[in-house]
Amino acid sequence: MKSSMLKLLTITLLALSSTLLAAENTGDTDKKIVNYLEKAIATNDNYKLDKVVILKKDNLKEIQGWKVYFVRLDLVLLKQGNKKVSVNDVLFTDGTIMSKDLLALENGRSIKNNLSLDLDSTAYNKEHLLAGNLDAPNKIVVFSDPLCPFCMDFVPEVIRDVQKYPETFALFYYHFPLSIHPASPTLIKAILVAEEKGVKDVVLKVYNEVFDLKTENEEFILKAFNKALKTNITVAEINKEAIVKRLNDDYAFAINLMINGTPTVYLNGKKDISKRQYREMIKEAK
Repeated sequence: MKSSMLKLLTITLLALSSTLLAAENTGDTDKKIVNYLEKAIATNDNYKLDKVVILKKDNLKEIQGWKVYFVRLDLVLLKQGNKKVSVNDVLFTDGTIMSKDLLALENGRSIKNNLSLDLDSTAYNKEHLLAGNLDAPNKIVVFSDPLCPFCMDFVPEVIRDVQKYPETFALFYYHFPLSIHPASPTLIKAILVAEEKGVKDVVLKVYNEVFDLKTENEEFILKAFNKALKTNITVAEINKEAIVKRLNDDYAFAINLMINGTPTVYLNGKKDISKRQYREMIKEAK
């Protein structure tokens, strides 16, 4: 997905390894962070830095005295007609030392992987409503890959739960294909086309089906999809500009939130690592 953009992200952020914030950067930590990034990301033949924006900052629960910063880097692509793009990332600092990630000594897990930006109301739209009532007081948002084994268990469950309590929950679904599942982008595009054709409960049907697909061959993937869902979708249909755009838009939305795995679940704008907070609400309502 958008390999050139991901390559740019990798190159840009290589400079941001663990480092001492420059002593000459006086003032508060916010200014130190911005000044350091402005110096670290040097202009080259491919891009230049336009500005650094701090999107959010918070105290780090795991380490006293440390903060987590969500930053946006606005870049100008010099070889693409000065096109402007943005790259988001997470940084950690105690005001003197900055790091791109911190690992839990107990299990080696990345603290960064559990962090993401909060959602705002723009995520709650009819296009992504999968189940429940759009105006329900509680909003569940799921970012998922149809070939993710964990998603195969979770997504049908949350759909059924929300269908039982449509006045309590609205469930919104965003496609987030993982690179380890090469067939996922094609499968997702087929889902989008099927929905446009009026096929009912497409997402649920796909998750209930066991697709053993380890190929990028679109014809092969579509043959399996059409057989399972009794459709007749073509390669040309899944590659229409509007379909590809919807997939890319979902993916970009997830990346900008700094999501890096599936299923990722939000409840009322906050990331729910347990993925079970909504079930507690069901128990309390009974």
